[in-house]
Amino acid sequence: MRKRWQKLGLYYKFSLTIIMVGLIPMLLLSTYISHSMMQDYRKALEVQYEQATEYVANSIESMLESYNSVSKMPYYYNISSYGSNYTSYMSFDNFRKIVYGEIYAEETMQQRRQSDMENFLQYLGNLDNSIICLHFIAEDLEGEKLDFHKAMDGTYFNNEPLFEQLVGYSELDRSSNKLILIPPHGSTYKNGIDRKVFSVARNYYDLRGNVGNTRYVGTLFFDIDIRRFDRIFMDVRYQDDELFFVTDLEGNCFYSNADGKAGSNVRHEFTDRKKDFVLSKAVGDLGLNVTVVMDMEKAFAKIQQTQKIIYIIIAASICALLGGSAFFSKRLTNPLHEIMTQMEQVGTGNFDIVLPVRSSDEIGVLAGRFNQMSEALKQHINQSYVAQIRQNEAELTALKSQIYPHFLYNTLEVIRMTALDDSEKRVPEMIEALSQQIHYLIGPMQDMVPLEKEIDIVRKYVYLLNCRISGKIQLNMNVQSVSCMTVPKLILQPVVENAYVHGIKPKKGSGCIMIEAYVEDKVLHINVMDNGVGMDEEAVGRLYGIMNGTNPGIKSAYNWQSIGLKNVNDRIKYLYGETYGIEITSTVGIGTNVHIIMPVDG
Repeated sequence: MRKRWQKLGLYYKFSLTIIMVGLIPMLLLSTYISHSMMQDYRKALEVQYEQATEYVANSIESMLESYNSVSKMPYYYNISSYGSNYTSYMSFDNFRKIVYGEIYAEETMQQRRQSDMENFLQYLGNLDNSIICLHFIAEDLEGEKLDFHKAMDGTYFNNEPLFEQLVGYSELDRSSNKLILIPPHGSTYKNGIDRKVFSVARNYYDLRGNVGNTRYVGTLFFDIDIRRFDRIFMDVRYQDDELFFVTDLEGNCFYSNADGKAGSNVRHEFTDRKKDFVLSKAVGDLGLNVTVVMDMEKAFAKIQQTQKIIYIIIAASICALLGGSAFFSKRLTNPLHEIMTQMEQVGTGNFDIVLPVRSSDEIGVLAGRFNQMSEALKQHINQSYVAQIRQNEAELTALKSQIYPHFLYNTLEVIRMTALDDSEKRVPEMIEALSQQIHYLIGPMQDMVPLEKEIDIVRKYVYLLNCRISGKIQLNMNVQSVSCMTVPKLILQPVVENAYVHGIKPKKGSGCIMIEAYVEDKVLHINVMDNGVGMDEEAVGRLYGIMNGTNPGIKSAYNWQSIGLKNVNDRIKYLYGETYGIEITSTVGIGTNVHIIMPVDG
């Protein structure tokens, strides 16, 4: 697999890297975000409807508790002994006396009892405008049935048996002392508008008996407009896609926002919706439940639409990313391949090379600088042949012409390898650093430059190296006192390069290069020290043999070996004489020191 990867071109490597590093994480992230959105949205819905059902349950409990309080008022009803025009509702046992007729004269009992009962029912009905009818059905002392009715809209009853049938009076539990809830039913038993109502009832007992043996007197009924629930649900915010049900334990529906459900049994509305969201909340201990049922497909329709938009945007981004990566990869790699091809021609001595400059970016600048370098090298070599009578100058010029392509080729190789391996898109920055170095090489053609310029070109070179090897080279300087002194151009970079290639790189780890310069007895001393693998005496001897030989160096298929130190040593000796040059000391496992010696200011 690794061999196949190495055989791929830079364009394919760049495209595959974009896919693996950019597109795949993007797809995974979008899938994760989409899933999280659905989960968070579901949780938010659950919390929202838990709060809504709890609010409705509490409101219904409060409503029924108010009716529960009102239904107890017969125990406190009183007609004063001063006359029936004065009434009090904070007394005890007088209501039973009215029902049994104990406080009336026999000849007026029926009429006055009917009137007082209607007044009492009227009073209770005025306490809540949702009460549309009130009823009290009892038995007198002889066991005869008594019934009293009051419609709050002023109509009259015409079907007593129908009322008893609808409220289930015959099956009513007369032993219960709690509020009784009766499912919704019609109100056709009275003249007037037929409304859907639900009823609440409470049994009334003669409390004079022993505890647990009180006699049943009668049952009080309230018919309550089912629209009373609407006032509760008006304050509940929902999305119009859910169904609310208020039911008893048998599934009888007291209220629903679904048309036609009130008054029917809706037990199967919940059990048949296995794929839907169903949430129930009990209404205190009154035997009612508030249930919300949501069609999850409709509930998630909006967020699924949002998901589709996200996926469309991601797909468009992927296409744009692929297209952009292909475009910029081609634009980057094609000029570099062309420059590398032409560099091989320059290496063979053919300087009649002109690269086309197609843009003004770093690649265009690099091509232009390369053309300038080729032309400058060509002119320089021509001048060297014309001036053969000055042998030393010609040899020095040849050495400079030799080191420039060597430096450029090696630096381009660093950029090429970085472009092959680097996924952080640092190649443009490296090319910019290289273009600055090339400007330094083929710009103004003076032979002598300030030492600080040499130091600057070394910093840029180490930056390029660190881009390639993830910042493993540390460069330290101590040259402030002599930074303005002039030195031959390009005498430090080859030495630093040699320290990395032959000293630090074989360690396969990080390393440090120290450059120190000082003046002593009008002689400039520059030490380039590294903490690399070092050399034994035999290796140092071979290196001295190469520097003192007549061959320019060893050239392989991909690099110049041992040319850097020899070139620097030869140029210093040509410029200043055999007294000056390079001295090398090294210790295996400790490092190497290259000591450059030259006179101050030439």
